[in-house]
Amino acid sequence: MATRSVVLIICVLLPIIFFVPLDSGFAQNTGGRWVLGFHGGGNMWFDDYSKRLIGPGMEGMLRFGITRAFSAGILVGYEELKSRDNPPLPIQSFGYLKLHAIPASVVGWIHFSQGTSVNPYIYAGFGAVIFKRVTGTGAYIPDSKFASSILVPVGVGLEVFASKNTSLVVDAGYRITDDFLDYRKMGKVDGYATVKLGVNFYFGTSNAEREELAKAEARRIKDSTDAEALRIKKATEAEAQRMKAFAEAEARRIKDSTEAEARRLAELNARRVPDTVIVLVRGKTVILKGVNFEFNKATLTKDSETTLRLAFNALVASSDVNVLIVGHTDNVGSAAYNKKLSLRRAQAVKSWLIRKGISVKRLTVAGKGFDEPIDTNSTAEGRTNNRRMEFRVLR
Repeated sequence: MATRSVVLIICVLLPIIFFVPLDSGFAQNTGGRWVLGFHGGGNMWFDDYSKRLIGPGMEGMLRFGITRAFSAGILVGYEELKSRDNPPLPIQSFGYLKLHAIPASVVGWIHFSQGTSVNPYIYAGFGAVIFKRVTGTGAYIPDSKFASSILVPVGVGLEVFASKNTSLVVDAGYRITDDFLDYRKMGKVDGYATVKLGVNFYFGTSNAEREELAKAEARRIKDSTDAEALRIKKATEAEAQRMKAFAEAEARRIKDSTEAEARRLAELNARRVPDTVIVLVRGKTVILKGVNFEFNKATLTKDSETTLRLAFNALVASSDVNVLIVGHTDNVGSAAYNKKLSLRRAQAVKSWLIRKGISVKRLTVAGKGFDEPIDTNSTAEGRTNNRRMEFRVLR
């Protein structure tokens, strides 16, 4: 019976081995790629029983190609191992014994034909198997708990690639265990043979593909370098034209800037306050030309000292008058903000005069913002005139 079963397996396997296309057009290099495989088939248990029986088995595989010719991974599966005594032994004989076995191993594979569509291999590893023994009457031996044994898997196989990421597998091997897997110690090591068919799925990029990608990247870089050289040449010519245009524009800019600076200096000279005496008359308003502040601040500029000294001298000369210091702004910004800014500037003038010795009782302040312009706010000159400080001499 065992011989007929082996012959049947061989008859099934031979057509698969010899009639699958040996040149599928998908040359493969497993180095650098992950492989997930699912295999199923049969087994035959070689133990201390006299009758060999075929049982079903299956396994899952996960491995990684470390080099072109070597990969490593794990095998985990399920095997139903069967044996029978014929005739039954008189001592410790159950007549028929079946194992529900779960093997798991760390395995290394050696591949002999990398870069082709047909890839034979051998493998070996080390692991363990857990199992339960069941007799023909359904009783567990010695009980229903899982027992364990060492496991040494060895074997050969053939892998035929049907596509870039899929291969068909024929695998034959032997799994060495200890002598007590069959609950008998008869002086020889037990084990079981397996024959399986299956399919492997490949993931990731192989080392060979990475090399091709590197070559393609090198070609891309060369093409890019050539294109960049051409671009630089054209850019250099364009830059020369741009520099010429820039030089002409810069010459015009310098000319315009020089003329604008001349106008600015003329305006400053027109606004410069002569060092003359300020006279305070009751009920009259005096504009303190030359009292200026830093942009958007209530900080007096250094050139304000000249006008402030004239104002101080006028207050000293007219010791019987009091003044209202009024600040004004242009219309840039909100009304509320400008009123606060004009008041702060008036207070800055007041503080300067007090520090010089003018009595605080003679000075009051007000901020009008842009409520009382004396010129248009639509021109820079008009806005300059509107930003002013006034002495309103009280009656």
